[in-house]
Amino acid sequence: MGGLRHRLAVAAGAVALAAVLAVPAAAAGRGAPVQEPTTTVPAGPTSPEDLAGALDLALSSMPATSCLAVSVGEQPLHRVRADRPLVPASNLKLLTASIALDVLGEDHRFTTRVVTPTAPVDGVVSGDLFLVGGGDPLLSTDLVRLLRKLDDAQHPTSLDALADAVADAGIRRITGRVVGDESRYDRARSVATWPERYLDQEQSGPLSALTVDDGYRYEAREGSTPARRRAERPASAAAATFAGLLRARGVDVGGGAAEGAAPGGAVELAAVDGAPLAGVLAELLTFSDNQTGELLLKEIGLVGAGAGTTEAGRDVVRSRAEALGLVGASAVVTDGSGLDTGNRLTCDDLITMLDTSGPDGTVGQGLAVAARTGTLRNRLDDPALAGTLRAKTGNLRQVTSLAGFVPTASGELATFAMIVNGVDDPETVWTVQTAVARVLAAYHLVCAPVVRPPLLLSGGLYAGSMGTLAMFPLQSAVLPGTVVPLHVFEDRYRSLVDRCVAADEDFGIVLISRGREVGGDDERTDVGARMRILRTDRGPDGRILLVAGAISRLRVRRWLADDPHPWADVEDWPDPEPEPTATARVEATAAELRSVLALRRELGDPVPSTVDLDLAADPARASWALARLLPASAYDRQRLLVADDVERRLDVLDELLADQRLVAEAQLRGA
Repeated sequence: MGGLRHRLAVAAGAVALAAVLAVPAAAAGRGAPVQEPTTTVPAGPTSPEDLAGALDLALSSMPATSCLAVSVGEQPLHRVRADRPLVPASNLKLLTASIALDVLGEDHRFTTRVVTPTAPVDGVVSGDLFLVGGGDPLLSTDLVRLLRKLDDAQHPTSLDALADAVADAGIRRITGRVVGDESRYDRARSVATWPERYLDQEQSGPLSALTVDDGYRYEAREGSTPARRRAERPASAAAATFAGLLRARGVDVGGGAAEGAAPGGAVELAAVDGAPLAGVLAELLTFSDNQTGELLLKEIGLVGAGAGTTEAGRDVVRSRAEALGLVGASAVVTDGSGLDTGNRLTCDDLITMLDTSGPDGTVGQGLAVAARTGTLRNRLDDPALAGTLRAKTGNLRQVTSLAGFVPTASGELATFAMIVNGVDDPETVWTVQTAVARVLAAYHLVCAPVVRPPLLLSGGLYAGSMGTLAMFPLQSAVLPGTVVPLHVFEDRYRSLVDRCVAADEDFGIVLISRGREVGGDDERTDVGARMRILRTDRGPDGRILLVAGAISRLRVRRWLADDPHPWADVEDWPDPEPEPTATARVEATAAELRSVLALRRELGDPVPSTVDLDLAADPARASWALARLLPASAYDRQRLLVADDVERRLDVLDELLADQRLVAEAQLRGA
């Protein structure tokens, strides 16, 4: 049992290797992260088949609760579970924006008005003055705009300008109160199905047709920045803020602030228009403003169905989206922002919305720009993507999505959509998104036939080929379907990378059974993985961050002299045809894996939070997927790698799972 406990302790470190594009600092023990890398882009795919293979490999370690779709010129180019309905997170805002354009029109403006029951006389308003909300989600005071550093890209509407207009109209005294009118919409402050934590997290301010500064009050504090407090009665808070602005302009307000509906036939004193809808949608999409999405949904409900409610808005969105062909029958709409986990869209749906707008349309122009604006300001700063890729982001617990446009190497514009559900760590998915985007950016479609064989994913019956391959021994065993980051700093391995990139060649990885990675003089196993380079980043000190994917299993027939790095004559080692019982065995092993991971999770171990596998795939591919998910030491992964066929691989998996169950149950009992 002691040896087993040691293997389980080591296994935690193996989880990162099994994850797609693990954090570079954890890569194979090969030194510190590369600082300020410059990019060397390997030769990109030159046919739809090569592109599909590269995308499949980049996506291979994501769960079955994920999808990917790519189109070029509105023609589908590649799809992976693209019709599977998934939680889209903030990518739902693409749908809200599309239907807002359809129902409200691109020139629609939200107008905030000031009215009185009777016309003022000699600059005096007899009775109350009403601030009537028009649903403007971007109504702000100049002070808060300064505090929050809101620029013109966020299209704020100035409440101060409205106060100026009242003063300029000659108003010097109000005998009554300033009353906030939010009657355009209902008084529901949030979406009923949202969890309470969204309020604590300030995912959205209170929903109202009259909100100023997102429905928050800013209270002065001596010696520090003002405190931000959620306004539980946003219309009253807006009225109080407006009264303060009027007093600052010399208007005497006799009463306090209140809320209520303006009387019919009231006289308009002043009004302020918000930005045209195109500007509001740019703020919604670039900065992923949840409150803007929800208020837009209520406005869609009011204009499209006569009721300013979330329920009316989502019914209009759903019916119009179907009528316009933007979504399929599986789409579910529960809010306007994508915060609700009941929303469902497919990658195909997102592609349709983006292609309908196009990159120059209102939706396309509203997207954040990689490493430049909004939610992508600090992401996708790869030189191949920065300033050119435009996309909408989405993030919730176990939900990460990205959809947008990226120029390809041959001048086409690729539309892409990727949704991943069931992964706790968004940074892992962000790295995969970067890999997918780079593959698309490097895409160069040519008319010549492709000479090299297409990329095949793990588990398929890869054509058994033989030849001489550059080799990279590691102290880790790499399973087919795994994407591995490596830091390369030895001259001999830098030459390996340079050769493979220049010639668009694969290389091999094998486990070091004795010795160290650095310096040579190691003993190596004879079964490993054929690797294909997905990305290389070169640092100013010469180090290379290499990201490569394992496309098949290989056997070393003969080791050659190191010149300067290891070489070997190898042959690909595909699985033979599985037995008819293999599918049932895969399902049984998958069930046990789910159970064991649940026990490990209960102990607080760093294991995958969900196991949602596509077991409809062929048994060989499914068995490799199970092997990748199992937290295991390098030794145990090598046992899985050398298993002759699917059945023997499942035998090893079952044995390892039985050991892990024993240890986990003993630890839970406190033994």
